[in-house]
Amino acid sequence: MNKKSFTALCLVLLLLGSAMAQDTNLNRAEVGVIKNKLVAVKQALGGDPDGYALDTEEYDLPTNFSSAGKGKYWALTSNVYLNYTDKALKDFEANSEQAAADAQAQYMAAVMSGNQAAMQAAMAGMMQAGTPGEAKEDLSVNVQFNMNPMAGIDPDGVLFEKPGVIALKDYDVANSSGQLVVYFDPVKLRETETLSQVDLSLPQGGVSNRTGVFNIQVTLRGPVASIEALAQRMDTGAVLSLIDSL
Repeated sequence: MNKKSFTALCLVLLLLGSAMAQDTNLNRAEVGVIKNKLVAVKQALGGDPDGYALDTEEYDLPTNFSSAGKGKYWALTSNVYLNYTDKALKDFEANSEQAAADAQAQYMAAVMSGNQAAMQAAMAGMMQAGTPGEAKEDLSVNVQFNMNPMAGIDPDGVLFEKPGVIALKDYDVANSSGQLVVYFDPVKLRETETLSQVDLSLPQGGVSNRTGVFNIQVTLRGPVASIEALAQRMDTGAVLSLIDSL
């Protein structure tokens, strides 16, 4: 092979490699479709859990896809992690500086007036302004797409079930906190009462919709009463409507 032929071959291979690399990148609209579905699941939760305020919202979004051959693709995974903190504590932290300044001003005014009762009341206000109450344990929610989840079903561990949905609890009886997982798949969970395990594994040969969402897993961790209330108020129909057909 002469030098010109070799140079031309290298150029062709370079262009081909560049084209193949570009073909594996998702475009922004495709990533947007996936993120919008994650946001929709968050909205289906019905807002912040009672007594909590959102503290963290982190998205893990795909940027590339992989071909499985024969016009198929490997399903893309994605998730959003939400962490909630005690709303009363967060409000206290936001307002504590101003509350302390107000209490100090009241105390100084009481000192100038010589009113002992007012001084004692202002002193108590200063102490209260600097002392938060006992905080609730944090509560977290992790929404995951296409994770191929598998789990055994303990009959006593089912919080609720309906066509396409089952919620399984995993609690430590020694304390009041635990984990609750809600699985969504309109096909494989059509008749949950007949199942002994959750198996939402995807086809081994890939899928035809490269940005499709084929199963959803929502994991809640925190105080049992709070995660149960949040799971039970979730709009499960809205979540199921986000799932694409295989």
